[in-house]
Amino acid sequence: MLLAAIRLYWAAWPERFRRGCLFRESCSRHVYRITRQQGPRCGVRALLARYRTCRPGYAIVAAHGQRWLSLVDGSFIPAGEAAPRLLPTLADEE
Repeated sequence: MLLAAIRLYWAAWPERFRRGCLFRESCSRHVYRITRQQGPRCGVRALLARYRTCRPGYAIVAAHGQRWLSLVDGSFIPAGEAAPRLLPTLADEE
């Protein structure tokens, strides 16, 4: 059911109207991939994890010679995992 719901979302909601994800792999694609590979229980966990982290309010920080996104839940992702639309912002910070 989760896979069908994601496919319906992709079909019904044009990509240009979707909220931009902070991650390079969009939240819906990530949850779809995890669900297909590991099953619905892991897919639901992935959905909840992305819901907690992929929201506005991130900050760009430098640590250990790299740029990171500090997410609203306190976790960090390296610039390489950030969405391409954020990369110009990351380059501006350097």
